[in-house]
Amino acid sequence: MIRIVYRIYQVFILLPIVVIVTAIIGTLVSILNPLGNDRWRGWFTGIMGRCWGWTIVRATLLPVTITGAEKMKKNQSYVIVANHESCYDIFLIIGFLKTKLRWMMKASLMKVPFVGAASRASGFIPVDTSTPAKVHETYLHACKTITDGVSLVVFPEGKRSFDGQVGPFKKGAFMIADKLQLPLLPITLHGTFEVMPRQRDFHFANWHPLKIEIHDPIYPIGHGAENVFHLKEASREAIVGKEEK
Repeated sequence: MIRIVYRIYQVFILLPIVVIVTAIIGTLVSILNPLGNDRWRGWFTGIMGRCWGWTIVRATLLPVTITGAEKMKKNQSYVIVANHESCYDIFLIIGFLKTKLRWMMKASLMKVPFVGAASRASGFIPVDTSTPAKVHETYLHACKTITDGVSLVVFPEGKRSFDGQVGPFKKGAFMIADKLQLPLLPITLHGTFEVMPRQRDFHFANWHPLKIEIHDPIYPIGHGAENVFHLKEASREAIVGKEEK
């Protein structure tokens, strides 16, 4: 009975909220972001992004716990890496991680109404893997976005998990951290797979508690291939080790 009521709630209350808040915030960001400088865009995108993600998670009636927030230094830029299990990963990070963020995201998401326009206006980076030249262009673009306390969010698996297990990590995020000599901030997201796994996109959400677990930052040990390997392995150990417990 509770499950039926929850599904009725999603059709008549949650869905309209998601559509309305996405349209309003996407429009505001698309119009107002280009009017200011980088500092303005970082601040305004952060406020609007938190409102969007927070509203969607809360409207889904999901409780959220955050641990390790004290490990994030104020005004420090990070390359933030997290496991990727669900579309709710995006809502959870952007809505509850209180820092200025830019994202590396699938180029196809730039075609989503309101979301795509807002993402372009916010300086988010579409990932184009069609040719090696496009991959390199994406990499250079991403490196230029991390300034003045802005952090870059990357899902190093490159795609959402099919089974809730963490897949292999690609090197892109760690190459950026190496080039800029920035610390990595590994994060484990708990519960999003149970809410809406990849196989159930655009289906009813399941009720399940969510948790953001922020781990200790991982600092560079040098420059080059050895450092990239170190950052990749250490971040995976932090994320997967906690995930499997």
